[in-house]
Amino acid sequence: MVDYIRDEEEQAELLKNWWKENGTATIITIVLAVAALIGWREWQGYQGEQSTDASSQYQSMLESLGAAQKDAVTEKADALIEEYPSSAYADHARLAKASLAVSEADYDAAVTLLQEVADSGATDALTYTATLRLARVYLQQQAWDKAEAVLKGKFPEAFSGMALELRGDAAKGQGDLAAAETHYGEALDVLQDGGEKDRVQMKLDDLKTAS
Repeated sequence: MVDYIRDEEEQAELLKNWWKENGTATIITIVLAVAALIGWREWQGYQGEQSTDASSQYQSMLESLGAAQKDAVTEKADALIEEYPSSAYADHARLAKASLAVSEADYDAAVTLLQEVADSGATDALTYTATLRLARVYLQQQAWDKAEAVLKGKFPEAFSGMALELRGDAAKGQGDLAAAETHYGEALDVLQDGGEKDRVQMKLDDLKTAS
């Protein structure tokens, strides 16, 4: 019995000494862990609220775009870009503003907006979409060299047909009909049946008629 009491006293003394040496650090660790857990949950909630709000603003911008309300589109697009600058919503807003700029023949503004998305789009699809639209703006300006430079990079299958078509347009614009024919032919090999492929076929037929 005496030995048992002594063992309990020794264990109590050991525990007291351990707590004196490590207790404060343990409390701090626990507090930090709990704070981190609460912080993570709050952050997730905040992110969810941000995403919901951005989505709502984006839908509102699309409605204004569909109604051809240019001032409203610009205002809502600017708000998305300011509040969520690195998001896909902001990139879509930049693309919408670029479309408006093109419709008003403000090609320099369109180039600036499209270049920003082409350089650092939130997704690969947005990057390639912006790159192709940028090439179209350069073609509209007859800036053939700039269009070719934009289109020389590699494009995934979903975008390669459109890129080849635009390369054909650039070659045709410079009078290089042989290169244009090659690019149009390559585009036809990639594109699925439908309106885009029919359009490229018409361009190729026109070239052959002209030559």
